[in-house]
Amino acid sequence: MVRVKNHEHVHSVVWDIVLTIITCWIFNLFVQYRQICSVNVMIGQQKYNFLKWLLLSFITCGIYHIYHEYIFSEDISKAMNQPDSNDGIICLLLSICGFSIVADAIQQDKINNYFENI
Repeated sequence: MVRVKNHEHVHSVVWDIVLTIITCWIFNLFVQYRQICSVNVMIGQQKYNFLKWLLLSFITCGIYHIYHEYIFSEDISKAMNQPDSNDGIICLLLSICGFSIVADAIQQDKINNYFENI
């Protein structure tokens, strides 16, 4: 496994939310890219691909993104040795209700905790 610098994957949740809102969700594309890269490092494989996520989310009018939020959160929990966590369900429900930005914030907080503790 490749050693990484912690700061490469630790980002401010508040700034992500603020910049996402200010840019009318355009910044969230960058957040998704960063999180995909971070989770791939966490799980030690190239399971997630930004272009695949973007294309399938567009083609399915966002339905793939809802699924992505669930499976993504599940993998974060597994990487943190918390397989019984309800984060996947929470992020799924938030995404269904249109609060994907909150799901992203939860995911980034977990990513931050993971990389701050290695």
